[in-house]
Amino acid sequence: MNVSEIWRENAEFVLKVSKRLVNDLAVAHDIRQEVFLRVINCEKPFKEKSTIKTWLYSITFNCCMDYFREAKKQQQINKEFSHTANAFLSDSQSPVWVVNDISEMSCPVSQLFVELCFAEGWSREEIAQVFGFSVNYVCKKIQTGLQQLQKVI
Repeated sequence: MNVSEIWRENAEFVLKVSKRLVNDLAVAHDIRQEVFLRVINCEKPFKEKSTIKTWLYSITFNCCMDYFREAKKQQQINKEFSHTANAFLSDSQSPVWVVNDISEMSCPVSQLFVELCFAEGWSREEIAQVFGFSVNYVCKKIQTGLQQLQKVI
């Protein structure tokens, strides 16, 4: 059975399982795409030791668990970022003043991301999308930049 046949016969099944596990239709659509990407790139193709639905359920379940692990990491990064940013900006420093000292930062990527975030008002998601990085990477670089600025100030 080729991938297009597997898709045609099982795409709705994978979507329903994903939706039931993550309780978010948009995320379920993303997970369904990930499942079929894994099917396409699978090093161990389906060997008919079980039904195709059992195999797809297993892949779907693993993709959902990966989603939850990533969401948990993202939540932790967001908490750390929020705490660092709030602590930094509550020291009676205005973002404009902070940006004036930004040239003292040692990491140009952190410098750029902090400037875009605080001076230009870009969201972390916008920065990630424009530069092709993950939101996690952008958050880490902004956090690093804020820590560097705290040392400078």
